[in-house]
Amino acid sequence: MKHIYLAFILLLVSTFVQAEPIVPNEQPQRTPEDVARKQTYRLVRELNLTDSIVIDSIYRINIRHNRLRMQGMTRAQEYNGLQQFIEELRGILTEEQFNVFMNQTVNVPRHPHASYAPARSDSMTRKQQAP
Repeated sequence: MKHIYLAFILLLVSTFVQAEPIVPNEQPQRTPEDVARKQTYRLVRELNLTDSIVIDSIYRINIRHNRLRMQGMTRAQEYNGLQQFIEELRGILTEEQFNVFMNQTVNVPRHPHASYAPARSDSMTRKQQAP
């Protein structure tokens, strides 16, 4: 009977040893072209762009700026690159489209585990009331 238990335990241990290790949320590296494609698609959708020349120009601007961003830049260089990106878009988009682009709000959590829900307005009053 002991041999059966020992064989079962060895079989169980061997299956765990051969199993692949679990890699936590490993995401593939995105290329500048992938990021530019998504950004361009978002702008086409939000600004109702239909001119293929404008769409292609925006895509090329996005690729160029994403390649620069992925090289690693200081904050000042990133800011200057963003200003240049905005000026290039200003030259391509109509005034109305550019205003819509500049007035967009970004809903991005500050931390990967942060939620989009705003803080409760009564949370401070509860802390102040506590003795």
